[in-house]
Amino acid sequence: MVLKVKPKSFGPVFVIYDGTAQLRYGSGGGTDSQTHPADGSPVETMLASLGACIVRSVEWAASQNKAELQPFQVKVTAVKSAELPGRLETAAVTVIGAPAADAELARKIVKQAKSYCTVSNSMNTEVSVSLEAG
Repeated sequence: MVLKVKPKSFGPVFVIYDGTAQLRYGSGGGTDSQTHPADGSPVETMLASLGACIVRSVEWAASQNKAELQPFQVKVTAVKSAELPGRLETAAVTVIGAPAADAELARKIVKQAKSYCTVSNSMNTEVSVSLEAG
């Protein structure tokens, strides 16, 4: 017999890159931000780590492509599995705003960032990363 639990959504957690070395974190609507992830559940902390890893990976990919990086933010959400043991079934990362002026290069950078991100590569769940140009 497989036990089912009620699916639960987590997030959104926002990680904001404004062109400086200091990342900013927000939750909910993403309007208020701070220099550290908000207090919350361990899952929300994990989502903030995933978002920060994607931001740093976008930075790395942009430098590898000699692209001038523009400000952007990352939104991370997740859904808990309906089956035990407790784990995330999926995590979705959306890069909001084009990290590069050229749309094709922005898509390439985001795709490369997914492959560079140690956190997403270490998660035992499906992690999708997409671009939403602003």
